[in-house]
Amino acid sequence: MRSTTTRSRWQRSAALVAGLAMIAAACGADDGDAGGEDEIDPGLEEETDEVETDDEATDDEAAADTEATGLLAELQEAGSITVGVANEVPFGYVGDDGEVTGIAPDVASAVLAELGIEQMDAQVVEFGELIGGLQAGQFDMITAGMYITPERAEQIFFSDPDYCIPESLAVEEGNPFDIVDYSSLVDNPDVTVAVASGTVEVDYLDDAGVPDEQVEVFGDIDGMYRALEAGEVDVVTGTAATVQTQVAARGGMEAVPGFFPIDEDGNEVFPCGGHGFADEDFRDAFNDVLNQFREDGTTLEIITAYDDFTEDDVELANTLTLEDFTG
Repeated sequence: MRSTTTRSRWQRSAALVAGLAMIAAACGADDGDAGGEDEIDPGLEEETDEVETDDEATDDEAAADTEATGLLAELQEAGSITVGVANEVPFGYVGDDGEVTGIAPDVASAVLAELGIEQMDAQVVEFGELIGGLQAGQFDMITAGMYITPERAEQIFFSDPDYCIPESLAVEEGNPFDIVDYSSLVDNPDVTVAVASGTVEVDYLDDAGVPDEQVEVFGDIDGMYRALEAGEVDVVTGTAATVQTQVAARGGMEAVPGFFPIDEDGNEVFPCGGHGFADEDFRDAFNDVLNQFREDGTTLEIITAYDDFTEDDVELANTLTLEDFTG
């Protein structure tokens, strides 16, 4: 924009110079002078140069106003970032090639590239350790598809959500206990349900009134499914995407149809995920680009590339902001 403005001013100045030159040349012909360049006011050229300098100064001031500081500036200078994941497919995990992938890292990678951060490394921890690890500086942000809740938002800074998805449950093939949602676990007191520590499913079970003696807490996702395969538990909790992915990769189990949990007040809960930060300025810069991607369809394209997510999962998130979850 600056070069266009400067060029326009330069063209007007050049036209004026040419006009003066013609006048000077005409006057000079009467006096016997062959040229007119010496008659041009040198201050005019200086004024033209000064216009360019003023524009450049304006651009420099604008750049200074938007220049990143703090953690974001450090990450931009390094060109790399370390993210926290819980190895939960398809949300955030390290693939067989050693690269971090999943819907959350893929979206984050696209956003970070716009911010000048091209390299992403991952630190794998148990889901329940993600917030503590971020607070301790173990990694720079969380890209694990973490659900946004008021309790978590009191501990870290969240972006706006980029997906919302129902819950599901993994059960033995044939669903011998007729499990359909969390409340049906209460109707089957002999059923043991597995839940991952630090996940929202812990709260969903509590809100549904499932007794503690029916609940077995695990530190990792795979451990719950191994326990179901071994007959050590009867049900495994999780998002529809995780449950469907795990069931498809294993035998002897099935996923119940997706459902939305009910909170303690009897209201339907919309589980929606975002990205977590310890630095608010970094979050704000990330969120600005994320919202551009929510509007132009970039997040839709990235997330629906995974079979377990639909356009509805992304479009619902696009109607919501962080404030919808934190009040």
